[in-house]
Amino acid sequence: MFHRPLLVVGGVALDITATVAHSKASILHTSTPGRVKQTLGGVGRNVAEAALRTGGTRVKLVSVVGDDLAGKSILEGMKQIGMDTEHIEIMKGQSTAVYNALHSNDGQLVAAVADMDILEKMNASRIVSVIQNEQPNFLCFDGNVSSDVMKEIAQTCHSLSIPVFFEPTSVPKSLKLFKHFETTQPKSIKYISPNQFELEALCERIHSDPLLYKQIKPINPPSLNNAPRLAQNVLPQALCLSNYVPNIITKLGQDGCLFVNQSVVKYFPPEIILPYEIKSVTGAGDW
Repeated sequence: MFHRPLLVVGGVALDITATVAHSKASILHTSTPGRVKQTLGGVGRNVAEAALRTGGTRVKLVSVVGDDLAGKSILEGMKQIGMDTEHIEIMKGQSTAVYNALHSNDGQLVAAVADMDILEKMNASRIVSVIQNEQPNFLCFDGNVSSDVMKEIAQTCHSLSIPVFFEPTSVPKSLKLFKHFETTQPKSIKYISPNQFELEALCERIHSDPLLYKQIKPINPPSLNNAPRLAQNVLPQALCLSNYVPNIITKLGQDGCLFVNQSVVKYFPPEIILPYEIKSVTGAGDW
């Protein structure tokens, strides 16, 4: 029997984390002892892996890597954990996306370099073709893709009645959503999962654009009993954004998350995790 897959469109990257062994005061202008760790990353890839690990559905990832060692490492690593690589394009002459972070000996970020240019070069026509051929039952895309790709995803999925989920990825990347008319139409994208900062930026963008602002229908926010102050503070912004994306899942870090649409508001407290159980929060926002 043919089961329609979950399709994820977005970034894959090689995450390289260097942690110095001693005080960060000794790291400038010279090499220093420490530990270097390489892991599979990229928001789209993280989402696809998380969905795969839940079981119960086929997961396909559409992305791109360069013809370099990082790209080969990513493809091999994905295959080792059972991820499908059919729709990962190898782009000649391009560098695979790499996130290179330098941490102090206590784990704090000192500096980082993100080389993600290749992800903006994903071909919209190829992605449309994959959507049409795979006929997914659900599609998620991240903010690493170009605004033109976002537009094509919204148009194609709307025509095929495929629900779409947008993971904003970062404050600047989240704002690509409002670059094209097609991605701002109500219900062209059905779900979005911003954190509090991305949500704030999206609402500021709405209020600064007369064409967007005039579409807002005022909604009186309901009361949120037993929810932390942060959840109560972001509720009006989530209701504002629900004029464009009907279902908002706002990630509040250690305060849990808030689900909002124009008829339901529900707060979800965080799972209890002891500090010593936390190995890393990198990628935790990607589901």
